[in-house]
Amino acid sequence: MREVEVLTGMGGGDCGIPFRAGDRYLVAASVDKDGLLHAGICSSTRRVQAADVAIRILRQRRDGQQVPSLAGRIARHERNFKGLLGQHEPQPLSNALIRLKADGRAFEARADAQGLYAFYNLPAGRYEFVPDLPPGTTLSWFIGSDLPLVPFELTANSCQERDIEVFASGSIRGRVLDSANRVLPHAFVYIVPAGNKQVPPEKELYWESQGKEKSFKFVHVPPGDYLLVVNPDDSQTPEFPYGRTFYPGVRDRALATIITVREGQQITDADIRLERQFAPRPLKVRVTWADGRLIKDHEFITATGTFNSAATAHTSQPNPRMSIVDVSLVPNEPYEIQAELICRYADESSVGPGQILKSNQAHFSARDDRKELHLVISAASCPNIAGKTLLTEQ
Repeated sequence: MREVEVLTGMGGGDCGIPFRAGDRYLVAASVDKDGLLHAGICSSTRRVQAADVAIRILRQRRDGQQVPSLAGRIARHERNFKGLLGQHEPQPLSNALIRLKADGRAFEARADAQGLYAFYNLPAGRYEFVPDLPPGTTLSWFIGSDLPLVPFELTANSCQERDIEVFASGSIRGRVLDSANRVLPHAFVYIVPAGNKQVPPEKELYWESQGKEKSFKFVHVPPGDYLLVVNPDDSQTPEFPYGRTFYPGVRDRALATIITVREGQQITDADIRLERQFAPRPLKVRVTWADGRLIKDHEFITATGTFNSAATAHTSQPNPRMSIVDVSLVPNEPYEIQAELICRYADESSVGPGQILKSNQAHFSARDDRKELHLVISAASCPNIAGKTLLTEQ
């Protein structure tokens, strides 16, 4: 029995492949200076189930057969609405007619029963896909965008692998407005299949934001019945003082209007109107050293709900050299408020954080009407560390 040791990086910036015991992989690896084989997330390493095209080409080369200039799989990709990019397993488009266009010329090939296609002896040029597509579908470069595919280059004697991803062309566009019909910036809207008995937590949903276009748009929506909802968790946050609201502007799900998307339909008027639920409590927090001097650097304020841990706060520090942080709190909620300062240092090779200094903790009751709060870091300055330069402004 042969044993292979696999070392996989799992940090936020690592490029390892998360191999799993029992699965089979096609590995595209190179030998590094350490003598080990390395495969990164930007290589073509993948599970064997997703490597039909590459395996076919490798076997053709092994057997001395002609290899295609361009090959891949054409498949339909449908959302499952679990998260931003959640999808069902791709469904191959059997026997689809694949067309290529380049420099006024057209080329055709027929996909097989598994959706695999191949073109041979293509001349060098700039190509674009123009396949026969099922009604209500389109091509795009990934499921999170409705931007069209861009043309691609083929060189002489090339052998490229390119899958063709086909998506539903339905979409829903609208605006999030307040009671005065003003567009609410930075609002997030979530879409839920109407057949779901419960609205899942927002972290499990497909969402779109209302950005600089002053509207939101859900793309690649297959035919079906849907609900749109803002703030599905009914969270209370000072920067967005609006409760859970269903399209077109109701709090009760039973009163929500279902949006029906037909094959390829573009819905453009799904506006949602929100009623403000509360006015945030503003608070200015002044943070000083123990001797009363200003801290001329950026401080962090944590405001935690005493009884309701879901009660959040919004903070900003317009001028870090003034030791004043603007805080917005949810009304009728008690908070524990504390400041912290992260001392920063540098040496010849790096810059980074060091000791964390914390202030006293202040209790802010639900009925507290103070507009200002003073917190004190118990130290007189950040400590000095031998061999390092203190970067924190004193």
